[in-house]
Amino acid sequence: MKTQLADFFAIFTVAVVAAVLAAYSFRTIRAGRIASPRLDGVRGTRLLGRFPIEAFHWAAIGVARTLTKSRIEPDTLTMTSLGLTVLTVPLAAAGHLEAAGAVLLAGSVFDMLDGIVARERGMACDAGEMLDSVADRYADGACLIGLGIFYRESAWRLGLVFVTLMGSMMVSYVRAKAEKFRLSLPSTWMRRPERITYLAGALILGPSVSRWVAPSEAGEPATFAILALVAVVSNLAACKLLVAARKELRRAKTV
Repeated sequence: MKTQLADFFAIFTVAVVAAVLAAYSFRTIRAGRIASPRLDGVRGTRLLGRFPIEAFHWAAIGVARTLTKSRIEPDTLTMTSLGLTVLTVPLAAAGHLEAAGAVLLAGSVFDMLDGIVARERGMACDAGEMLDSVADRYADGACLIGLGIFYRESAWRLGLVFVTLMGSMMVSYVRAKAEKFRLSLPSTWMRRPERITYLAGALILGPSVSRWVAPSEAGEPATFAILALVAVVSNLAACKLLVAARKELRRAKTV
């Protein structure tokens, strides 16, 4: 029963992602790709291309316009996003990884919606952005805390979860610190959309892949492999951003 439910979450999530990409592809053929000021500074990378980012932003805009008519508050969407992602802690800790991944994606959708609704209603403000940023940091840590509990019997697996958490936080922290000094940093891998995509993929698809390629191995090796990728790449990205920021600050000081 557990395996059937897990497979349902995996198949359902893949079907939704495929439907959004197919719908946006059809829209692109008919009317071209969307132009959004919000996406002007967003570049695709080898880990996550620009096209899927546009596709899900386009889908979110359609949902957000419906929510705008209902007069829902952007802060309500932010707190809903936070509440959903916090649920990933007990789900992942108990080994319900596919459910945790689906909830993580749902929370991320609400995270996209709050900003779009705020702009549609003319309610975008620093206070809302502050709440959104703090909620994002809690959301980033939630599923990794759950995975840490899941891998608690293995010291080295637990250690890798900690390294992943550190890298995720540092990419966001260095960028936030750079904004304080008004620095222009290069595009790097493992920004938040990429981290969410890969972590959700590790949770949703990892167990099914593990049962297929290594049915006798414990600890969901496919999930762990994707987690290792996020750990390595996010920490390398944070170091790259730090080096770039220090170079910019030194250049500004000599001018």
